[in-house]
Amino acid sequence: MRQVTVNYEFQGEVGGDYSDRGVFYADRGLVLRCDPYGEVAIYRAKPAEGADIVVVSEGADDLLSDNPDLFIELVMSGGATK
Repeated sequence: MRQVTVNYEFQGEVGGDYSDRGVFYADRGLVLRCDPYGEVAIYRAKPAEGADIVVVSEGADDLLSDNPDLFIELVMSGGATK
């Protein structure tokens, strides 16, 4: 896991205007992101080349809303795959 900047895809373009901070779990392809207001979400994300940036696809589902135990699992395991 590593700290990253989270950018979002919108209409086929990746913008950095509204980025968030997060923790990327590369082995799972998941990012635990926190916005400037403290809201937490978990998304599938892809790393961008050459930087500590990941990209969340447009319309990506917030996996935390479907599985609140996932948040606790990521924190407790340090992201290690089961």
